[in-house]
Amino acid sequence: MAAAPRRDVHVTQWVARPALGSRHEEMGLLGVAKVVLRILLVLGATASALVAACVIKCLVFPIDKVIGRAWLDRYVVAAWADAVIGGPILPRGPALKLSGELPAPERRAGILIANHQLDTDWFYLWDVCRVVGAHGALKIVMLDDMRTVPLVGWIARLVGFIFVSRRKRHARPQNDVEEIQRGVSEIAEGQAPSLILLFPEGTTVNEEAKRKSDQYASSKERPRHELLLAPRTAGFVAACRGYVARGVPLDDIIVYDATMAYAGYRGEVPAWDLGFERNDDVDLPNAAKLFKGAHGDHVRVHVNAYRASEIFEDDIRENGDQKATKWLDARWVEKNARMKAFATTGDFEASDVGETVLLKQPAMLLPFALLTAGWLGSLSFAAFVAFLAFLVLLPVLLITMCGAFACCLVVVPCIGLGLCALGPLAAAKRMYEHDRRVASPLLRRPSDKFDDDGDEPVVVQQ
Repeated sequence: MAAAPRRDVHVTQWVARPALGSRHEEMGLLGVAKVVLRILLVLGATASALVAACVIKCLVFPIDKVIGRAWLDRYVVAAWADAVIGGPILPRGPALKLSGELPAPERRAGILIANHQLDTDWFYLWDVCRVVGAHGALKIVMLDDMRTVPLVGWIARLVGFIFVSRRKRHARPQNDVEEIQRGVSEIAEGQAPSLILLFPEGTTVNEEAKRKSDQYASSKERPRHELLLAPRTAGFVAACRGYVARGVPLDDIIVYDATMAYAGYRGEVPAWDLGFERNDDVDLPNAAKLFKGAHGDHVRVHVNAYRASEIFEDDIRENGDQKATKWLDARWVEKNARMKAFATTGDFEASDVGETVLLKQPAMLLPFALLTAGWLGSLSFAAFVAFLAFLVLLPVLLITMCGAFACCLVVVPCIGLGLCALGPLAAAKRMYEHDRRVASPLLRRPSDKFDDDGDEPVVVQQ
């Protein structure tokens, strides 16, 4: 029988209490301006992180991969999370009601699994990691669609995020299980603390996904859940094997099982055509609401920690998938009970609460300043140079404007008068040419210098 986990070594104990009131910004002209500014700031911070990651990849990794990985996590991943998630750019998130065993930041091998309720789950789980200082170690398993997104996809690839296709039509041809194992193995090679975030359900809960999940669970004789999807096993096992491939013992791989719910959740399973909106649970956040500052009241997270040696009974090679499936099914039954309790009472079961501690981690402004100073400084310098150029060229512009004004007052009227005079001159010329052509020669008076050349008739006088 596996030994009980040494929880004082690999986790941080937390308990929770209710949070304060919600924060919501009303939209208007000022609200729209704030949203646009936040989008620009996020893009700017991401661009700065991309530049920093490229420098570290090109200059540090060829010399020392261990130091390169540590610098990527500290000065790129953690700094970006502090800047964007921590509050200086996006409005500070809601209070986190945390309980259980949160990740320890110094652990080399960790896997964070959670139920997938909203498209913002990763955002708040990243904020949970900020509470204990493990946000730089977080590596997210993402859909392959994000790989080619400008800035976001580029930086995600550089820092070690893992992409899976889920056999989508337009995705890259790949084996997702092999991709996860390879990605985790590369991360573990850096020997820095790492925490792989994956959602075994594969997608957010909705009616269409729920129908397919129930069919899948019935065909495999696995439990069906009222509010959750059946967890898939292969990706979770592949992540564990990726660590083992780099020599990490199973006893050193810590699996953090997080159950998360949002204030205002009443158990709605939305229709597929609603996307991330809700008919009933309208207070739940989504990605668009983050930029508006509409986070909701609080996010409730309970975490249980397990050693991989407990899950696989010290041997991942023999029936590893079956052991993981049995373990995940048991965890999801517990999650479903917690979610039902939350939908009814507004909190998890009483055994998950205990004494109360409210956590609201402030942002670390130094990494934020380092991350954004480059592009903010460049932008400010470009604006200053443009202003100086405007001042230098201002006299030239004034002279040019005065010259143009003088042309309008003097030259243009003269040209107009000249054009007007051409009309009578042309008419006189036409009349003169007409008279020369049609007048009778008898009407012409001979010149005084006329010389008789014999052609004129001779007049005989009587």
